[in-house]
Amino acid sequence: MARVAVLGTGLMGSAAAERLASKGFEVILWNRTRSKAEGLAGRIGARVAGSVEEALDRAEYSIAFLADDDALMGVAARVGRVDGLVFVNSSTVTPQASSRVSEYLEGRGACYVEAPVLGGPKAVREGRLIVIEAGRDHCKRLAHPVVSALAERVVDAGEDPARAQALKLAFNQLLIGSLAILSEALAMVESYGLGVDKLREVYEGTVFEALASKYLERLASEEWPTSFRLALASKDLDYARRAAWAAGLPAPVTSAAAELFKLAAHSGLANSDYSRIFQFLRGLKRGPGERGVEA
Repeated sequence: MARVAVLGTGLMGSAAAERLASKGFEVILWNRTRSKAEGLAGRIGARVAGSVEEALDRAEYSIAFLADDDALMGVAARVGRVDGLVFVNSSTVTPQASSRVSEYLEGRGACYVEAPVLGGPKAVREGRLIVIEAGRDHCKRLAHPVVSALAERVVDAGEDPARAQALKLAFNQLLIGSLAILSEALAMVESYGLGVDKLREVYEGTVFEALASKYLERLASEEWPTSFRLALASKDLDYARRAAWAAGLPAPVTSAAAELFKLAAHSGLANSDYSRIFQFLRGLKRGPGERGVEA
């Protein structure tokens, strides 16, 4: 039985651990807050490690679902010699962090594969993720048992790990930015006495139909279970902005969306689903007699 260390047991890491356990892997869990991993371990028959070093000890594979650059680099800094370990990074980080961590871990004997994913926890549990994969060819072959257990489709981004993260951030730019502008559109038509059904009718048969059919109900619902934390959506937009600037490109639309999500996160919605951006925008509506800035 192959042994895999799952580093980070948030929504995505927990779902990945469940999926891998169901596929016959021996799963070792590590999370910065140990108690968050213990309940999951009991449900899936996994073991909880007290440290990164313990989690990686005798593991053949590891897969990381960590929150940001700092979390990934903090984990990498605790890795000693791990000759032969296949280290799969499915965290969403900046291309620059990806390059630094891959070089560092390869210097310690790991076979490093960048593998950010498209899809939420439900898709993870059902093995329906799209995985954007980059790394040395022999490392990608070695990582195949873990990646194929989670993925419905794999997009090969070549050898450079930074390119996989650039593709993931580009996808999230479009996804999260589209959700923001769809929220603004819904808030506007709602303010004129119209609703979701009428907006859906307008979008029917257009290029926006798929987006509207998937997200309008989610946006308009007063509550929605969290599958993608709003704070992480905010972080991803910020990382996309940074990645663009590092490449010498302006990113004015992404920057505006990043600021909107940052405001929403700071308003108390950080741990809510990112679709709550509509509720945040709706709450900004001016009352009768209030004056805004004229265009």
